[in-house]
Amino acid sequence: CAQDCAEDNGGIDMQKRVMILGANNFMMPLIKKAKEEGYYTIVASPVKEEPGFELADEKVYVDLRDKEAVLEQAKRLNIDGITTDQAETPVRTVAYVAARLGLPGIGEDMAELFTNKYLMREKCREIGIDTIKYMLVDNADDALDFYHTLGCDAIMKPIDSAGSRGVVKLTCDEDLINEFEYTKAASKSGKVIVEEYIDGKELMIDGVTFNNHYQMLTCGEYKKCQVPGIFSEYLGKYPAEVSPEQFDQANILVKQIVEGFGLPWGRTHTEVKVNDRGIWLMETAARGGGRYISSETVPMMTDFNSASFLLAACTGQIDEPPVIHYKDVSCGYVSMFMPVGEVVSVEGIQEAIDLPYTYSNNFEDIHVGMKTNAFMDKIEGRFIHLIAKDDEEFYRRVEEIKSVIKLKVKTANGIEGPVWER
Repeated sequence: CAQDCAEDNGGIDMQKRVMILGANNFMMPLIKKAKEEGYYTIVASPVKEEPGFELADEKVYVDLRDKEAVLEQAKRLNIDGITTDQAETPVRTVAYVAARLGLPGIGEDMAELFTNKYLMREKCREIGIDTIKYMLVDNADDALDFYHTLGCDAIMKPIDSAGSRGVVKLTCDEDLINEFEYTKAASKSGKVIVEEYIDGKELMIDGVTFNNHYQMLTCGEYKKCQVPGIFSEYLGKYPAEVSPEQFDQANILVKQIVEGFGLPWGRTHTEVKVNDRGIWLMETAARGGGRYISSETVPMMTDFNSASFLLAACTGQIDEPPVIHYKDVSCGYVSMFMPVGEVVSVEGIQEAIDLPYTYSNNFEDIHVGMKTNAFMDKIEGRFIHLIAKDDEEFYRRVEEIKSVIKLKVKTANGIEGPVWER
């Protein structure tokens, strides 16, 4: 289309100029698709070494949180659209720039709603969705007072972070007292939300909406890592192993949330918990799921391509909701954590990558001599995606991957291998 338009206008280049916020590995599928589809691709990030810049037609080195600086660059480059995916930080900036330039966007209020965990809960109350008990605080004393009213375990988290940064489970007063400043430091606003802890299976649901018409794309589940100190998952498994009734209830709830919030268009990633009391919102986001869920899992499970949709939508080239077709497969990712110390052997990493059923991973920077960090949150986890014909084959292949990877780390206690489920 871009070439035809250029030819029709005497050779003048009429390519759509799209600005993509983010240049790290998670953004590569979006950037690659933009290049494949003929967009003039402007990539923005503050980190010059990120791989997305290698594919860019135009490079912009800018803090993605600095809305005015990004807007200035967008004006200078005369963009036709702006987008991001699988990243929380740029969502507000994308909405801000789009609004200022009169480009397709979700709106600044919507971006705020989908990136603020407190506002999410308030909006749920407003539209009549039952929610868990919660309170917004900015100091440990108020947090402790509210925690005492719950009579159960609680979760303490920043209202505006991503990737489980700063998230802590509270089982006693000492947990809150010792970890409050850690959680607060992870909050851009300095605000913290304390909410009752809900037992149950945690589902991760990706969807797409257009003209405020929501459709579920995938419904998977987290299988939590059982290692103390890690608030993360060992497996991301699709489809979720729930009853048809629970699947339908989860889908109905997420549809009520996304459409009730009023998201006009875009990708969504929502996490809920299922127990005998019902289905409960943990949080929702106006972007596709990270860890390559948006770019890898969704295409494994459906014929929908998130990158193509986002690029067309942000440049005003979509008129109606997409039609989704689903596939009968089992897929997901398996995660490992590396013990604290120094990597002395990386045997099996390339072998796992070369397996015929594995796909995207974040193993790229693992190398001998690498210093590993303490377990804090899912950001420290290393994962690899895989696909299978059914659940039985999926779990068998997970075990094969674990047996292939023989990573060794020199720790204070000697040589240790990767930490998987426990």
